[in-house]
Parts: sequence; C-alpha cells; structure tokens
Amino acid sequence: MSNSSEAEIVPSKDQKSDERHSVEWILVSREISREPNVHQEVEAKSNEASEESNHKLTTQVIQMTNEPFDPASDMQGQSGNINVVKFDTEEPAEEVQFEVNKRMIDGLITTPTTPENNDEKMVPYTAFGRIQRMIIFVIIVYVGFLGPLSGNIYIPALPLLQRIYGISATAINATVSVFMAVFAVGPLFWASFADFGGRKILYIISLTLTVVATLLLAVVPINTGALFFLRILQAFASSSVISLGAGTVTDITPPKNRGKAIAYFMLGPNLGPILAPVIAGLILMKGDYWRWLFGFISILSVVGLLLIIFFLPETLRCIVGNGDPGWSISNDSTVMNSEIRERIKILSDIGFQKPVTTASEFQKLYPRPPKPSLSTYWDLVKYVPVLICSLTTAILFATYYAFSVTFSHFLRQFYNLSNLQIGACYVCPGIALLLGSVVGGHLSDFFRKRWCKNHVDTKFPSEKRLLLQIWGLLLNIGGCIGYGWSIQFHYRLPIILVFAFCMAFGMTWCSNASMTYLTECIPRRAASTVAVGSFFRNLAAGISSVIILKLCDVMGTGWCFTGLAFCDVIAMLGIIFLIENSSNWSSRLLTSN
Repeated sequence: MSNSSEAEIVPSKDQKSDERHSVEWILVSREISREPNVHQEVEAKSNEASEESNHKLTTQVIQMTNEPFDPASDMQGQSGNINVVKFDTEEPAEEVQFEVNKRMIDGLITTPTTPENNDEKMVPYTAFGRIQRMIIFVIIVYVGFLGPLSGNIYIPALPLLQRIYGISATAINATVSVFMAVFAVGPLFWASFADFGGRKILYIISLTLTVVATLLLAVVPINTGALFFLRILQAFASSSVISLGAGTVTDITPPKNRGKAIAYFMLGPNLGPILAPVIAGLILMKGDYWRWLFGFISILSVVGLLLIIFFLPETLRCIVGNGDPGWSISNDSTVMNSEIRERIKILSDIGFQKPVTTASEFQKLYPRPPKPSLSTYWDLVKYVPVLICSLTTAILFATYYAFSVTFSHFLRQFYNLSNLQIGACYVCPGIALLLGSVVGGHLSDFFRKRWCKNHVDTKFPSEKRLLLQIWGLLLNIGGCIGYGWSIQFHYRLPIILVFAFCMAFGMTWCSNASMTYLTECIPRRAASTVAVGSFFRNLAAGISSVIILKLCDVMGTGWCFTGLAFCDVIAMLGIIFLIENSSNWSSRLLTSN
C-alpha cells in the first residue's frame, strides 16, 4: 500500500497547566492511501524523566491505533507505525516553543524548532550536519590564523626594512604601531555589518582586500608612504577575522558547547604569533628575501578566499535561521531531514543575502538586530557587563604584551642568546597559549553542564563562566610578579620560562572565558560584542608595547611588572563585582538583544 502523511501539532486543552513539566501536545496525522477512511491520531505528551535523570524533560510520541506498536518495523517506514521520539532539555517545559515540520513522507515524523537562545530545547540548535560544521570550523580557524600572522611575520624583518628603506628605528616601529591601532579599530566596522548583513560576504571582501594589500607590499617599489598606507590597508582587512569567526561560532554552536568551540577557534589566532617568527626566520635565513614575507601571506590568503567561496555557507541566524533548508521551502515550517542536513554546500550564498523567508514565525525566532550605527556601539560600551568584561581582558592583554615585547630584549641583553635561541624560548609561552585556551574552554563547558544538572528549573547565567577567570588571573598575577623579579635578579633561564608559561596560560584561559561570555551576553550582537572587546584589548596591547621598556628603565623591571600585577588584581575585583551583581542587568538587556 502506498502511503504518505501530513503531520501537525495542536496544543491540548491542558497545555496551559501550571505544572512546569506537563506541557501536552496532540499530534494529528492524516494518512492518505488508496483505501478510504484510513487515519491515525497520535498523542504526544511531555513527562518527567526517571529519577536517574530527573533534571531533564522527556517527550514521547505514542501510537494510538489498534495495531501493535513495533519500533523495529517502523524504522522501515511501514504504514501505521510511529517512532518513539525522545527530546531532552535542561530548561523548564513552559519555556519551550514549538514549530512543526510538515512533510509528505512514508510514516510519520515531526520535529519542532526553537529560538536561537533556547539551545537546550528539543531540537538541535543548528541544522548544519556534523561534517558541515567541521568544515566550517576548519575554515574559520585557518582564516583566523591569517590575521595575527600578517601582523607578526613582519616584526623579525624590522631591522632589515629599516636599512632598506633608509629610515630611523622610530619610523619603522611606527609601522607596527599603526598596524596595531587599525587592527584594534577595524573589527568595529566589520562586526557591525556582520551581525546584520551576513558573515560570508564580509569574509570575501576582507580576504580580497588582504590579498590586494599583501601583493602590493610584495611588488611595489620602495617607498615609505606606500609602506605605511599598505600596512594600514592590510591591518584593516585582516582585522575582520576574529570578530567574524566568533560570530560564526555563535551561529552554529549552542551555549552548552560554546566554551570548547571558542577555544578551538582561538587556536588559529593564537598560532599566528607563535609561528610567525619561525616562518619569517625560514624565509630570511638565506638572504634578504623580505618581499616573500608578504608574498607568502598573499598565497595563504588566496587559499583562504577560495575556501570561503567554495565551502563556507552563510550562517548568520537572522538570514538562514538554524540553517534548515526547509525555511526556504515553506513559510511556516522547516524540514529537518538528516540527509539534507548532511549535504555539503558548495559555491552557496555568494553575494549579499536576504532572509530565506519572510514568515512571521522565522522573524520571531531569528529577529534581525538594528541596522549598524555608532550609537549601537555606544550602547554596547555603556552596557556594564560588556564594558567590565572588555576592560578586564584589556588589562590582561596589556600585561601579556608587556612581557612579549620585553622578553626578547632581556634575553638578548642579559643572557646573550641568539635570534634562533630567543625564538625557541617563545615556544614555551606559545604552548601555554594553546593549552590555556583548550583546557579553559573544556572546563567552562563542564562546569556549565554540572550547574545545569543541579539547577533544573533555572536558566544558566552566563556570568558564571567568568568564575574561571579568577583562577586564571591568580596564575597570571603570580607569573607577572615572578617574571619581573627573576629578570631583575638574573635568575636562571628555566625559572623565567616557568613564569612566562604561567603568564601566557593565565591570559589565554581568561581570554577564552571572556569571549565565550561576550557571545552569550547579547547573542544577536555576538560579533559586535567581541569586536568591542577586541578594540579594548588591542588598544591596551598597543599602548603597553610602546611604553613598557621606558617604564622598566624608570621603575626597574621587578617593580614595573609588580605594578602590572596590581592592575590584574583590579581586573579580578571587576570580575567579582560583575558576577555578584549580574542580577542588576539580567532584566535590563539592551534593546538590540
């Protein structure tokens, strides 16, 4: 018998019950076949789970026909049989919002969908398949690697470029300062449009500008003005990657896994400063091939651009929702077909995109944020949680860059190490950066999961993620003080490396927690909040890099880094204040949220 079915969910009379875990739905299926008067009625109820997992809600679809229920035969799509479907949630049942699939298929399958900020509800937060998400992550990690690489690969060649361009050390160092300044401000531009107009088109524009700037740096005749202009263009183009990447992570990763996701994404940006000196050393090892520094970046950027064009789909939720292709098929339903979800998109979503549907349900679930403007960023800066989180991270970055700039200087001055040996010493804090991010991300998600298990009826407060920052700050404070005084008293190199490891590990541990919190603080403005944080931290890093050597000369290295450690203590007090007073802002979210 040839069958097809159409399913819809109708709320039962008891739906508005005061009982938090007894939301009831009636699932009606009308099967059309060659035989007349064939139909089914199915009741779907949400019941409390067993005592072993009483923190979760379980929904079962139960057959109500005279035929015996056989899940095994149902898996073959036979008529009259219905899957027992279980959906788990850590949130109160009364908060669940349903939208229903309507599909013509053999048997009966229905899948609800939920808002973007209700990640623990009954359907996946994203409809992108596992393979598609892996491809997206590989691409954004790779592209995230290019931005910091562009800035840092240039630094080992500064003495060479000073001689070739015939300018002073102050002038050639100014090209670094200008790059850092633009790299701090640039994300504010990219992120404002990324949260409104789409991710992919901005990836394409920014990488195209990067290719153009680096190619020109590699081939134009020697001219100081051209060098400054093209470095500014390169900084502006490459500054997009972190805010766009963090926004993409938010699009495809529910909050319960976002700590790990941010950690793995940050492997790219963290690897940039680590590998840049090594790559530069290899290029310059056999001659003054400084133009190949920019040529190498342009080649990598072309590869990234092609990956974006061919394999990266649009992910912005106000445009594609959760990525379910069903939104473009029907204005009031989605199609959650596993075969469709696992299909890899190639050469998709090129150009400026509009929302895939104008359906009111879609707009309610995935509303568009306000159009980008300066007032939007001013509102974000005035929002106390964003401001405190950004400033505390900025203090940590200032401390770390103070270490990074002085490290090579002191190793050469006091320990007489060669460039190769100094580069090897930077591997130690480099490994700490990677470990701190990954370990911190996994622990952040682990503690979130445990908290949700112990607080069944309460939404997880994202400020709790910042608790991990306290431990990272303590580690950073100890490393900062130890590094300063061990340098001043010329302790053995292994001791200095231990303190350097502590500083780097603590910094990236805290940075991961901050970025994860910023993506959850105002979900629809994830790229913009990360851009605000990036602005403050890059600005602090640039200022610290310029003044730290002068401060060490005036104050002494030990007292200078002790002062920086005191700034970290102030940052820790700010985090504690934010955690303790989170309820003051939880009910006063920005209108852009």
